[in-house]
Amino acid sequence: MIKLIITGKKGPEKSMEEFKKYYLEQHAQLFMKTIPYARKYTINFAIERPGKENQFDFITEIWWDDIDAVRRFRKSDEYKNIVQPDEVKLGAIWQGSFFEEYVQK
Repeated sequence: MIKLIITGKKGPEKSMEEFKKYYLEQHAQLFMKTIPYARKYTINFAIERPGKENQFDFITEIWWDDIDAVRRFRKSDEYKNIVQPDEVKLGAIWQGSFFEEYVQK
């Protein structure tokens, strides 16, 4: 199992509530409908705390069967023509890294 962990900040054009709403109701739904072979898809939003700045506004985790599934996804027309353009609409500044996952409990 391969996990992609994406960390990022929302862009300045949306409030945090607008960003969360778009991510959950538009982008995530589009991703799951368009890329059904992703095994699991989780979005985490930072909790605001008075006087504390979060390093990230969100962390997204996507599980894949193997690295070949990731490669197929990145090269697919669905990603290039549907998901990637919607990433622009989401308005996030992000970076991702791939990991092998070993669940201990």
